[in-house]
Amino acid sequence: MPHAPPPLPDGPADAPLTAHVARRALTMVPGARPLDNAAVVVRGREIVAVGPRRALLKGFSGPVLDHGEATLLPGLINAHCHLELSHLRGRIPPGLGFAGWVRKLVSSPMGAFDQDAVTAAVRGMAAAGTVGVADIATRHAGAAARVLAREGLQALVFFEEFGFAPPAGPGPDWPADLDEPAGEGSVTVSVAGHALYSTHPDRLRAAKAWTLRHSRPFSIHLAEHEGEVRLLRDGTGEFAELLRARVLPPDFRPPGCSPVRHADRLGLLDEHTLAVHAVHLDDRDVQTLIGRGTAICLCPRSNAFIGVGRAPWERFLSAGARLCLGTDSLASNQDLDLWNEVRYLLQNSTCFSLPDVLAALTVTPARALGQEKTMGMLAPGMRSGVTLLPGDLVDA
Repeated sequence: MPHAPPPLPDGPADAPLTAHVARRALTMVPGARPLDNAAVVVRGREIVAVGPRRALLKGFSGPVLDHGEATLLPGLINAHCHLELSHLRGRIPPGLGFAGWVRKLVSSPMGAFDQDAVTAAVRGMAAAGTVGVADIATRHAGAAARVLAREGLQALVFFEEFGFAPPAGPGPDWPADLDEPAGEGSVTVSVAGHALYSTHPDRLRAAKAWTLRHSRPFSIHLAEHEGEVRLLRDGTGEFAELLRARVLPPDFRPPGCSPVRHADRLGLLDEHTLAVHAVHLDDRDVQTLIGRGTAICLCPRSNAFIGVGRAPWERFLSAGARLCLGTDSLASNQDLDLWNEVRYLLQNSTCFSLPDVLAALTVTPARALGQEKTMGMLAPGMRSGVTLLPGDLVDA
C-alpha cells in the first residue's frame, strides 16, 4: 500500500490548507483513543486541526485527500542514521561480523561525500513517511544538513567525536564547527560520542557536558557487538587487535567492566542520552539504562546485516525502556525505510505489538531528541505532517 505523499515544508501563515481524511487516525497523543472517520488539516507539514471528518470538513473549502480505509499517522522519526555513508550502498556484503565489517568499511572510500547518493537516500526516507532524522556526521555535517533542509526534513545533526587525542579544552563555544549547519532553519545541531572504544574518555565527558550546557541530546554507540564487550572487559579478542593497530594509544588500559557500566562511570547516561544498538547487555546493564532514564535506539536490520546479534527486546519492553528505531547507514542496511525495521521486528519476535513500534517511530524519539513540541503526534501546532500505516501492517 503506498504511503501518503511526502509532507511539504512548513509554509507561510497564509499558505493553503489541505485536509487528509481516512477511516482511522492514530494521533499518538498519550492516552488518546484511535479516531474513527478522521480528518487532519495541514498547512504544509504543520498540523492545523485534527478531529472527526464530518465536523472538520464542515465549511472547509480546500483540497481534500481521501485515503479511504487507511490509517493516518504522524510522520516518522529515524532516530539514528549516517547519511554520509550513503554512497557505500551495496559495497559491503552482509554477515562479516563487526571486525570484518570495519575492515571492509575502512578499505572503502568512506571519506567522500556523494551529494547525489545522500539526496537519493533522503528522498527514499521521505517517500517512506519519514519527516525527522537524527543524523550522525563524522566529516560532512554541513553538507548533510543542507541536503536534509533542502529536501524539507526536520533534522538533528550530531557532530561525532572520534579519536583518543584529549580535547583541546572545551569552552562555551566548543566545538566551533557546530555553527556550520546552524543557518538551515529545519536543522538543530548537537554532539555525539562515537563509542567508548574509539574516543578518549575526556572527549566523551566534554561532549556530554556541552550537550547539557546547551540543552541538547547526546548520542553514543553502546554495546553493539561482542568485540566491544571483550575489549572493555579485558582487552582481548580480534576487535581489540584491530583497534590497537589503528586507534588505541599504546597506554590504553581496559576499564574492566561492561560498556554500560563504563559509560555510567563516565557520567554519560541520563534521560538526555540516546544509547544506540544496546545489543550485548546483562540484566544489570538493562537496569542501569532504565534507571538513568536513557533512551535506547534499536537498529535491528543493521545488527542482523553485520552479524552482531540482536538486542534483548523482551527485557527492554518488560522493563519499560524508552525505545526508538533507527536504520543506521546504507553501509549496513539495504534501505533507510523505517517500515522495514517494523516488519523485521514483527517477523522476528512475538514481544512487540504494533503500538510498541509506532511509539518507537513517533512520540518516543521526539522526546528523546528534544523535538516533542514539534514532532511525533497529530496535534495542532505540530510539524510532523501525515503519513499512512502500510496496508500489510494493519492487521498487526
